[in-house]
Amino acid sequence: MNEFVKYYTKNNLLTNRKIREVRQWSKLDRTQLLSKYNEAFLEMFRRAYKYSEFYKNLYREHGIRVSDIKDLTDITKLPTIDRNLIKHDVNKIYNGFDFLKVKGLTSGTSGTPLTVYRTPFNIAAEQGYIRHYRSQFGYTFGQPLLSIRGVLGKAVTHEYFKKANILYISSPNINPGTIEFYHKLIKEFKPVAIEAFPSYLYKIVLELEKKNLQLTIPNAFTSSETLYGFQREKIEPYLGTKIHDWYGNVERTIGIAQDANDVYTPLPLYSINEFQQDKVITTGLINRSFPLIRYAVDDKLIVEGNDLIENILAPKIMRIEGRAGDTVELRDGSVVGCMDHSFKGVPHLETAQIHQYINDKERPLEIKLVTTAGWNNDNEMQLRANLQRMIGDMPVEFKLVTREDLTYSANQKYKLIIKHK
Repeated sequence: MNEFVKYYTKNNLLTNRKIREVRQWSKLDRTQLLSKYNEAFLEMFRRAYKYSEFYKNLYREHGIRVSDIKDLTDITKLPTIDRNLIKHDVNKIYNGFDFLKVKGLTSGTSGTPLTVYRTPFNIAAEQGYIRHYRSQFGYTFGQPLLSIRGVLGKAVTHEYFKKANILYISSPNINPGTIEFYHKLIKEFKPVAIEAFPSYLYKIVLELEKKNLQLTIPNAFTSSETLYGFQREKIEPYLGTKIHDWYGNVERTIGIAQDANDVYTPLPLYSINEFQQDKVITTGLINRSFPLIRYAVDDKLIVEGNDLIENILAPKIMRIEGRAGDTVELRDGSVVGCMDHSFKGVPHLETAQIHQYINDKERPLEIKLVTTAGWNNDNEMQLRANLQRMIGDMPVEFKLVTREDLTYSANQKYKLIIKHK
């Protein structure tokens, strides 16, 4: 899909209507909001039961009738689904017109991508949420926006899309030899906001810092990857920016974003979220043609309390740890998360990636390190001490590499911890 078509798919009368709706929903009191959630859930469930071959079969197999589901509290009566269950049945889930079907693919560091379907209606709805969210921090659509993208590839350094006033730069081309070119390009463009994966944003800041090149960009909108503390710690002061992180997924079944106080809060009526110990059970509300109802997402969000309605309306989200697999498994059976804390404050360390071989308990953790020329034994000892405080006597093995030697997903997403079988 070219940029012109993308622009009008994302920015049209449907988008503007969704912006107005989200703005109104944000002002509702608890009783009014709960009523809206009930209405949206029942509409989604009943439509899926009536028109989706997949859900007709699934719910009948579980003995569920339409009359069994009367309001939002009945959602737990429905079976959960996951990507393995639905990956061969996506065409049976879709219940819209074929000519409106837009294909999307999830990505990961391993495994086969999951096909999902969207329509112009839910693409516009998603954009409406994004536009509303960014406007809360003073960014207005049409102002100069810098976008760092991996999909441009090595053959293209940058592209400017005049209609949306967006300057795209290619993440794979950001390196010591190109950073001065990019710095001049960005300075001339004068962006008031930047959007990027956290790792892309971190990457360009590291290159700017090496050459002592300065930029000031008031707002940074991150998404699609776990935002690690060591990344925020570096990015915000260097760019004079404030990071606003959006947590979601390609399936569009969950939408949570940081408010002005860096607290993650649900986007109103975007999704219904049931937080469990090692996953989130999600129900998307913005794609009626490809409904994913009680869809398990293997991400770990730490919340206070377990009341169903409270966690739908106003969950107290303590932190997002990312994928349930974003932990190190110790030999005694315990697991350790927030491993990014180990790398904070270590001089001359650009980034790192932990590789663990699950089926070989005797094999040390392999930690790939991307370092600068000043890296020395003292830095290594400091890092070892940091790791020891978190994982005890678990053996580790350091390996100095380049950024290109790290493992990325098919969409060039970075993960801190890679699990090997």
